[in-house]
Amino acid sequence: MNRTVLTCFLILASVPAQASGTVSAEPPLLHGNIQLVESVPVETMLDLPDVPDARDVWPDMIASARTSLDIEVFYVSADPDRPDALDTVLAELAAAADRGVRIRLIADKGFYRTYPKWVDEIGALPGAEARLFNARAAWGGVQHAKFFLMDGRTVFVGSQNWDYRALEHIHELGVRIDGPEPTRAVQAIFEWDWALSGDETPPDTTVSAGPWRLATRGRGEVFVSLAASPPAGLPKGIPHDEPLLVELIDRAEKELRLHLLSYNPSSRGGHYYETLENALRRAAARGVNVRIILSNWSKREYMQPYVKSLAVLNNIDVKFTNIPPWSGGFVPFGRVEHPKYLVKDGDEAWLGTSNWGYSYFHTSRNLSFFIEGEAVAGDMVRFFDTSWTSPYAETVDPGTDYEPPQREE
Repeated sequence: MNRTVLTCFLILASVPAQASGTVSAEPPLLHGNIQLVESVPVETMLDLPDVPDARDVWPDMIASARTSLDIEVFYVSADPDRPDALDTVLAELAAAADRGVRIRLIADKGFYRTYPKWVDEIGALPGAEARLFNARAAWGGVQHAKFFLMDGRTVFVGSQNWDYRALEHIHELGVRIDGPEPTRAVQAIFEWDWALSGDETPPDTTVSAGPWRLATRGRGEVFVSLAASPPAGLPKGIPHDEPLLVELIDRAEKELRLHLLSYNPSSRGGHYYETLENALRRAAARGVNVRIILSNWSKREYMQPYVKSLAVLNNIDVKFTNIPPWSGGFVPFGRVEHPKYLVKDGDEAWLGTSNWGYSYFHTSRNLSFFIEGEAVAGDMVRFFDTSWTSPYAETVDPGTDYEPPQREE
């Protein structure tokens, strides 16, 4: 649905007819505010000065909480050897618990075995409770979403895990939304997962997934809708995000910018996940300029054939990025691109928590926002172009065999 049709629909739906039978020309209701939030690896030139950093936004959000904080993450990991940005977040969380804020945390049960310490510490705060979600038993995947909600009025969703590296050593993109209606929709997903992680029956509720009209702090207004995965785990009213993402790609007329950690349409058992790849190929075939940024983790041998099969096509350009090492030493699983978003024609965008693989959209918990409006999509273009034109970017040559980077110590 394009913006003109969408606006007219919202006006008709939200404004009562006058006695004469005419409809008021007032704009649709404003549902809140939206703000992009980035994470930038220290000692790089990737920062957008007018886009706030998660390492500042998260403590500020938590410090303003008065009644509740609900957090759903893949895992929690601070640096055990030195103070870091996540320590500041965790300190604000402890202060919130001390002033009586109710805290609930959901983390993935499987990944908890790797990082139990900080989940346990949050769960031990006064009045707090932590639950482990066995998404593998529920759907066959993992709890991969990264979001938190505050006081029923503010929500943060993005690519950032609750990991010190996501705040200091990884390039990430998320969004903060202030508004009770968008927050209520995400809250419904949290409540569903909270029930499942406690072996309870999910609530039988229906919520609106938008679109919501949101202001952008002086840059104009946009329309935003929520979707999620997997299809087997959606509260009533929340649509599956994969079909909407395909529709977005299929609407592209001029250009697509895609920014991901890695690209791998294969899965265990040899299953080939063609849905999103075919949409990109259709776009290129009709003349859309497709540009893709991937981290150098995609240089792993089993991923290279898929990446090169796109890079060899007309109208598709792919770049790896190689974030330079930190002066303080090697950072395991850091110094990497980790966003998950796509921008279409500079006027619409998808921003989510999913990597582009079958399991992320069909067996794992993930969230997506679909954003219509240049005010946000334009800033996402700037975020993309900063990496695309940076000295860290390396154009993929289909004839070259690449050496993958070191990820672990």
